Amino acid sequence: MMTASDRIATLASFFSCSPEEAAKVDAATRLAHYGHKDILAHQGDLGAKLWIVLEGRAQLQIIGMDGQTKLLASHGPGELFGAFPHERVVISDVVAQNRLSVLEISTAKMTSLLQEDARIGSGLSRILGRQYNAVLDRMAARITLTANGRVYAELLREAGEEGRISPPPVIAALALSAQTTRETGSRAISALERRGIIRRDDERLEIISHGLLEELVV
Repeated sequence: MMTASDRIATLASFFSCSPEEAAKVDAATRLAHYGHKDILAHQGDLGAKLWIVLEGRAQLQIIGMDGQTKLLASHGPGELFGAFPHERVVISDVVAQNRLSVLEISTAKMTSLLQEDARIGSGLSRILGRQYNAVLDRMAARITLTANGRVYAELLREAGEEGRISPPPVIAALALSAQTTRETGSRAISALERRGIIRRDDERLEIISHGLLEELVV
């Protein structure tokens, strides 16, 4: 279980700030845990808080004109989402994937922190910049890659440098992140297992051949 000192060290890394500055952020937040498919916020709610992801992943899901669930955005460790810089109506459901641990902070408190400490504001700008680039990458993938290629690209992104995801991703959630169907996502992952490119059990999904997986992102 993450201790207060663990949270402060994590926040210092996220915001590229000192432990003392990170402690200010930690003191203004509330640690919360959510289970798979728990709803953090509903579309149409008045949003008045931000979430900083420590572990797990949250998806912003919206119902499209065709009645199907569409992924608006997905946020993992080190990312931040919610109402900022002002309160606003939530434009999508916010759904936890697997086990989600977040620090919750009111929009007003975060605004106050940024006014008091420029370094925290600088760190926040870097976080939002990375997230902006990730959104552009996902849009480019949607245009240029096949459905399987998007699944494989999303798998590489979620696995990160360690090459593993623990607990293993829920296939439906992974497919939604890749903007494809659950059936397509399931077939794509099964094909990787048959070829020995990944290994999956109840505890984790591990990429065995990073190079071969990258070659399939087409």
